[in-house]
Amino acid sequence: MNNKLLEDGNRILLETDNEDELLLQFTDDLVDSRGHVKGNVKIKGSTSAQIAAHLYKVLSSYHLPVRFKNQKSSKELTVKRATLFPFYNVLTNAEDEDGAMTSKLEYVVVDEKSEEVVEIKALLKDDLATQAQLTEVRRYSLKMNVILKDFFHRRGLKLLGFKAHFGMLPNEKIGLCSELTLDSCDVKDANSRTKFTTTYMISHIDDAAELYEKAVSTILY
Repeated sequence: MNNKLLEDGNRILLETDNEDELLLQFTDDLVDSRGHVKGNVKIKGSTSAQIAAHLYKVLSSYHLPVRFKNQKSSKELTVKRATLFPFYNVLTNAEDEDGAMTSKLEYVVVDEKSEEVVEIKALLKDDLATQAQLTEVRRYSLKMNVILKDFFHRRGLKLLGFKAHFGMLPNEKIGLCSELTLDSCDVKDANSRTKFTTTYMISHIDDAAELYEKAVSTILY
């Protein structure tokens, strides 16, 4: 049996017989921001895997390094083994009073008991990354935002934000090491109040399966 490296409700990361590869499994659970399971939608896992694989390929086509290797099954991805930084990024897009979009990038340090938003100087002070690494992470985060905003815009959607976790890939390069799914992206329909986010799915759980089907047909067309 493969050793389990991570389980957070939405996904399970397992070791494989290949020391350079890991197996990522997506679950059908709807998990809130506190980690509590609020329901189960039988197509959520396959929806997450399809969207994650597709967006990994989109970003890679723009020469952004990613840990993705291939989609192994309907709910599973094969990914490269990587060493993640002990922090992740949250990028938020918001409209100002004139309707122009502004972007805000935050860094969240993760430990066993809590998560804390910190400034770059705190990351440097605690030796969590070098200045060169943080510069690269920031560059990739902003590049992702440009690519993804355009990608979703062309599909009648607005990207309000996303969570991204970077790390060191086997080739010693910094790359995206987290999956972009409806659990990590804040996306809404540009012409209605419909949102394709976990919070929205939980509050509309009776319609969640239909919403996931609509998300796949819209995003992957």
